[in-house]
Amino acid sequence: MARKSYEEYKYLDPDNEYTYRDSAVLINKFTITDGDEAYEKEYRLARLRGLDLILTPIKVRKLDDVLKIHGFIFGDMYTWAGQLRKVNISKEGNAFMPLQSFDTGIEYIDSLIADFHNRVNSRQEIAKSLAEILDNLNYMHPFREGNGRTQREVIRSLALEKGYYADIDVATDDEIYNLYMDGTVFGDVAKLTKLFDIILEKTDFWEHR
Repeated sequence: MARKSYEEYKYLDPDNEYTYRDSAVLINKFTITDGDEAYEKEYRLARLRGLDLILTPIKVRKLDDVLKIHGFIFGDMYTWAGQLRKVNISKEGNAFMPLQSFDTGIEYIDSLIADFHNRVNSRQEIAKSLAEILDNLNYMHPFREGNGRTQREVIRSLALEKGYYADIDVATDDEIYNLYMDGTVFGDVAKLTKLFDIILEKTDFWEHR
């Protein structure tokens, strides 16, 4: 199966809130202004933090915990890690949630997470609920960078609490990549539900902790 291609993100950031002037490179703690070097540095640091989370996940009860996960993964690279974005973003011509709607978005996502913990039990319910959470979290797109990696860790943590392992392998599995990208880019909850129906595997992770 071939991988689909998607347009780049577009940002409204006239005041260079996040990037070096006349550059697309994100302002970082190492003052790296070369794009390739900055990408490699971020990738290495975030990957190490991601490995730490595999052993010690951050439990997710509300959006505040999503911010904690982002801060943990990207805090070595960016001063704004774990903070809500201050610019508007679009992809494939579709705008993500405008900043003015964040308060409402936070309330709704918190309610979805609460329902997941309190009312969802069967594998079918878990797949559907995770798809709804991922869809809404992706639409909110809380961060300037690192949304996808944060989302996937949030989903992994939530699934573990229900006794399932959810590995959204976008790196090597083309079918999973296409379902994930189509589902998130175009808000296709049916494809995200299919994604979780494929990947959810029973685990006793928490029983051994």
